[in-house]
Amino acid sequence: MIRLLRISLFCLMAPMLFNVTGCGSPTEKPEFVSKLVPVTGKVTLDGEPLSGVLINYIPAQDQAGGEIAYGFTDEAGNYDLQVQMVGQAPEDSQGALPGNYRVYITKLVLPDGSAVPEILSDAEAEEQGAKQLLPDQYSSPTATKLTAVVNTEATTNDFTLKK
Repeated sequence: MIRLLRISLFCLMAPMLFNVTGCGSPTEKPEFVSKLVPVTGKVTLDGEPLSGVLINYIPAQDQAGGEIAYGFTDEAGNYDLQVQMVGQAPEDSQGALPGNYRVYITKLVLPDGSAVPEILSDAEAEEQGAKQLLPDQYSSPTATKLTAVVNTEATTNDFTLKK
């Protein structure tokens, strides 16, 4: 009975939660999309491009509103940010909102040293023994010291990491 009540409450609350977080019909774009600005950059480790990393921009605690933005680096260490939006095409979610961000950068590899397949979440990869290659000062959402500012125009933020 309690389980049925929880499921019922979830079914009633879910539509309200999705509307609050900007999820709507696939043809309806959240209001903040018009405020997204292109954000690019390069990540290097000891002077060498760092490929295959996930870079996360988390809005600063003192910043009202905001959306998490993320990107993956290519072979040259370059990234472009986007926000995650359910039901929207990737080209509709390019960029980040202007503001201050805390940044963390992760690079997981499988036990044999190979890259984690994109189809696996971090949690699934860790279940398979994946390890973080970067120190906590860069890779921990809570311990990172990396920050970035996104301006109201196209922004470039490079990150030079050291072992």
